[in-house]
Amino acid sequence: MMKKLAIALTITTALMASTVARAETLRFGHANSPGETLNDMFNEFAERVKERTNGELEIQVFPAEQLGKEVDLIQQVKFGALDISAPSMPAMAGLVPAMEMASAPFLWQDWEEAEEVIRGPAFEPLWDELRDQHNIVPLTKIAYWGWRNFTLTDREVRTPEDMAGLKIRVPESPIWVEMIRAFGAAPTPIPFGEVYTALQQKTVDGQENPIPTIYSRKFYEVQGVLVLDRHMLQNNTVVISKTTWDRLPEDQQQILREEAEVISKKNSEVQQGRETSMLEEIRKAGNTTIIEDPDRDAFKAKIEPIYPELAARWGEDNWNRLQEEISKVRGE
Repeated sequence: MMKKLAIALTITTALMASTVARAETLRFGHANSPGETLNDMFNEFAERVKERTNGELEIQVFPAEQLGKEVDLIQQVKFGALDISAPSMPAMAGLVPAMEMASAPFLWQDWEEAEEVIRGPAFEPLWDELRDQHNIVPLTKIAYWGWRNFTLTDREVRTPEDMAGLKIRVPESPIWVEMIRAFGAAPTPIPFGEVYTALQQKTVDGQENPIPTIYSRKFYEVQGVLVLDRHMLQNNTVVISKTTWDRLPEDQQQILREEAEVISKKNSEVQQGRETSMLEEIRKAGNTTIIEDPDRDAFKAKIEPIYPELAARWGEDNWNRLQEEISKVRGE
């Protein structure tokens, strides 16, 4: 009897050791803060992956730039120092410049059009380049964050001419700098963590971000005007280091992709709902004049002349392929 118990114990121990050996923890660093929809989605993503792999694959989530700023996290994924991240498409333009096209000013008619095109063949060569040259594989190519809008200290802006001479905070990215210059204002790059203070101290006259960011970061508390011009679409992704991807078994790869798509779809629905409710909360606060009817055609007309310069940076073939796909989707 004792001999049988010893054999059974040995077998059980071996099986447990085998299970432990197979278990793996992936590190997921991103820029979204607790309380933001995408942060909740990423935590749900980690839970679902752990459940579906019976604990063999765990994901440890590090929000709010704990492991570095957005562009730093992309570099970490590229070199295999970080397993997963969730950058916006423009943030990856440092590796593949044409990724920035997804946020071209006044490019999209609506979200449905953008989603169809970004998921389609126009962007496929860019994802291939990201994989083959930069060691990064997409788990999901699209996760809605929101339309970017201007907030200003006190000037009511309805046309580009109304922006003349204003100092506008922008991300440190060429597309934003060129857009603001096209409107006759002065682009002023400021790190994101310093934006609230810069607005409060009137270092700049305004900034631009999606409604969820304006709401969660409380920019509306120190800005008296919100202009709903929807000049850019911000789209996030979920990407994984190819170094990590290649060592995972096929079943785990499939689960990661499926669950990333699940949270992408859910996020798009939840975020658009919250975008509406947050705008109403800003309205109810009573401190902000909301310009709901800016002349978008006039703003777009100011952007048209800079598209050739942008296309030269993105690659003429990439820009032409994107324009052709948009025309196809619109039935033109």
